[in-house]
Amino acid sequence: MKVVAVMTRAPQAPVDATLDGSGTVSVPVVAGPKTRLAPALPDAADREALQRAMLADVLTRARAVSGAIVRVAVTPGGSPDALADVGVAPGHVLTQQGESLGDRMRGVFADLFRRGARQVLVVGSDLPLLTTAILDEAFAALAADPRHVVLGPASDGGYYLLGLHAPQVPDLFTGVRWSTKYALMDTLRRCEFEERRVTFLPILDDVDEPADLERLRATLAAAPDLAPHTAAAVAIARGR
Repeated sequence: MKVVAVMTRAPQAPVDATLDGSGTVSVPVVAGPKTRLAPALPDAADREALQRAMLADVLTRARAVSGAIVRVAVTPGGSPDALADVGVAPGHVLTQQGESLGDRMRGVFADLFRRGARQVLVVGSDLPLLTTAILDEAFAALAADPRHVVLGPASDGGYYLLGLHAPQVPDLFTGVRWSTKYALMDTLRRCEFEERRVTFLPILDDVDEPADLERLRATLAAAPDLAPHTAAAVAIARGR
């Protein structure tokens, strides 16, 4: 069984105001999604819409992979029903477990392997330009050699895709400086330690910073069909 597991932040749930000990109304401060994009998209609602649009485009590409099933792994606190608008059934939602990103990724692989998956690709949700061809290439590499690790390098020094073959989850996560320009390099060191060969996929941009969003806007202005949901969300936000 082939699985594409898309990791994403759980949609923000409403938070009720409460009274603290002094009788003052206390409302928890919620930063909202994609906070690093706030200089370009100050409205949290626009950032939420962009995140869901990018997820929708990633899911479209993943669902086009022949013979693969798609699951979405959300951060704790989300409702399994919250992604119905992007076509994700509650039974297809997994909850990420662990403190660090590495712990959560390790948990997703282990969970899916226990459920019978043989080849698993874990991908991010902020990759509107991900293609089905890239996912096909990753699965082909795993089929050719089950001990291979498949990595999709991101232009910021991290990676957007990690592919592994069951049954073992090698320790590629200890000592990795997550969310930094060293994440890929640290992971390659772990691959060497675990004696795993690596297959590299094409480099892609994820969308974390305002400069990433500007490049994406320029790309989609010329070719909106590359990521139609994201193109629509970007156009709406820019028109505000």
